[in-house]
Amino acid sequence: MKHARQGAIALLAIAVMSTPASAQTHAEQEEVPNKPGFFRQLGTSLKDAGQQMVGGKPAQGRTKSAAAGGAIYVPVGGAGKLPGLFKQDNHQQAQQGHLDWPRVALTFTEWGASLHCWTVEARIWTAASISTTETFRTCANAAVTETDDLGDTAELNTAALWKGRDALMGIRVPASKPNTGASRSTGPNPPSQPFVVNVARPGVSDRAVDVALRVAWVSGFIQTADLHPGASGLLTPFKESRMWIAGFKPEGNRDK
Repeated sequence: MKHARQGAIALLAIAVMSTPASAQTHAEQEEVPNKPGFFRQLGTSLKDAGQQMVGGKPAQGRTKSAAAGGAIYVPVGGAGKLPGLFKQDNHQQAQQGHLDWPRVALTFTEWGASLHCWTVEARIWTAASISTTETFRTCANAAVTETDDLGDTAELNTAALWKGRDALMGIRVPASKPNTGASRSTGPNPPSQPFVVNVARPGVSDRAVDVALRVAWVSGFIQTADLHPGASGLLTPFKESRMWIAGFKPEGNRDK
């Protein structure tokens, strides 16, 4: 009996000694997926890739790029006013649909469900009769990044990207505001559903929204605050309608 009791005590001691380590390991495993939260921190290779997109050079010895998705914005022609275009605005007023200008109509000049990076022509309206155009390329799977509050380069995770897609797809122009209804044009007025395109060809519509999301992010049309859920757990209604998809140039189809 005495030996049995001593054996039980020994086993209990072993269990007590081993439990914290295993519990800590388990806790760390549980915590890891939650650490990125809304963002996930990027490695140096993707930071370097981001620098290359804007003309910078990567650190010596870092040649492997993690940015397999490609560049989010590569200028081709025009004034290059699109990056940061909307960031100078009062974003709260813009998000509630209280600002009229500038406006941007996006025409896809080189596109296709099988084409990774699309060429886009943006017509930028600063008034009802004043506009300029510029052309650039953006890739549908390009990393969507920004500098976080710690000064680190961070990438929106998959959930945040889907929230961005939902925000764009959910935009409806109020009937009281000028719009072109179901038809699309390069402006100055948007269609009633700016990012919902009537395309039957498989994959083209989804890729168009993915490309448009990158353009919206680069221009500041959509920002981090727009992707956080409100107190109710739902996304804040996004009423901004100063950017829209104007259409597809037939000669730019690369799925033929």
